[in-house]
Amino acid sequence: MPMVTEGGDGRPTVPAPAPEGARSRRAMVNGVPIHYVIAGSGDPVLLLHGWPETWYAWRNVIPVLADRFTVVAPDMRGYGDSGRPADGYDKVTVATDLHELMRSLGFGRIHLVVQDMGGPVGFAYAASFPADVRDFVFIESAVPGFGLEAAMDVAHGGSWHMGFNMAEGISELLVAGRERPFIEYFYRRGTLRPDALTQADIDEYARTYAAGGLLASFGYYRTLLDDAKVNRERLAVKKLTLPVLSLAAEAGFGDFSHASIAQVAEHVERQTIAGAKHFLVQDQPQAAAAAILDFLTRTR
Repeated sequence: MPMVTEGGDGRPTVPAPAPEGARSRRAMVNGVPIHYVIAGSGDPVLLLHGWPETWYAWRNVIPVLADRFTVVAPDMRGYGDSGRPADGYDKVTVATDLHELMRSLGFGRIHLVVQDMGGPVGFAYAASFPADVRDFVFIESAVPGFGLEAAMDVAHGGSWHMGFNMAEGISELLVAGRERPFIEYFYRRGTLRPDALTQADIDEYARTYAAGGLLASFGYYRTLLDDAKVNRERLAVKKLTLPVLSLAAEAGFGDFSHASIAQVAEHVERQTIAGAKHFLVQDQPQAAAAAILDFLTRTR
């Protein structure tokens, strides 16, 4: 990776380095250039980030898993340094991107680890390609059609940003030029530890979101209701039968996340981690990595 340099405003203009031993790569899959970080050797683990994040959310988890596995952490389409097509943000299409990526790397069956917005994508992956997923770690998320809608209901504790991000036209107008403070608000709101994200960490996220990534990321929200219909009518007709670890934060989604994945999977092991809010992997990376590693080594 190149050294980080700064633009005229003092902000980084090139990506932050990948973790030691990891490599930054790109591949053209499903018609979209996908950036990913890869590390380690052994059975493949696919890590899917949330919003407003990139592969960088896993920076402290990758080295732990890479001791035992080949770890692949992509920027999903529209995010980070991947391509930003005008459409294709329904979760089956995004899952197909990632399935093709893993196939292009020579991997068949994988371990799948997801968080936040990566959760709906991960469910679409596991349900669409069940023979290619060994097990599934579901972190602080919810499945469209099976609980996620409650997160949109502000009258009953849901978050206002769901509807805001879905409001085509007005949301991008209001956040243009304000991308960094907009996403930083969510990092501070969603983490318990004040030092969970440094200014350098936020710089790395803001580098891509300020360059058109925020608008692209809204596409994930604007397709959620269609995703819910696909899930109810096609993908979740039969529950997932693979082993699932539902990993939640005590001060985050908690039981809400556990209950959502339990509606669409038969064998769910639940674990709640203290000392963390919604961005669990940012707040408690060591505890999250240990829980993931324990589960994957038990089910491999």
